Amino acid sequence: PFDMWRDYLGLAAVVAALLREPCAAPPVAPGPPCAFCRHNGEAPAVYRGHSLRDPGGRLQCPVLRSYVCPQCGATQDQAHTRRFCPLTRRGYTSVYTRPAR
Repeated sequence: PFDMWRDYLGLAAVVAALLREPCAAPPVAPGPPCAFCRHNGEAPAVYRGHSLRDPGGRLQCPVLRSYVCPQCGATQDQAHTRRFCPLTRRGYTSVYTRPAR
């Protein structure tokens, strides 16, 4: 019979097993960590898990690869932010740029 007060999904056993097993370290990608994700304040587990580009220069960052440039529509291998868009005028500065001293 169904008893809503019992652990019929076995979740208590799953949680107990998780607590007994040591936590695995997050994966670390070979090569430098992703500068894009690090600059945007992602957690170390995120930006250390991949590189911005592979040794051949192909864009690897999943966050940037999914971004679509609002000016030219570039995405995936050609993805870039507005700051690096070829259609951006030379005088453009990001709102996040520190003022010159």
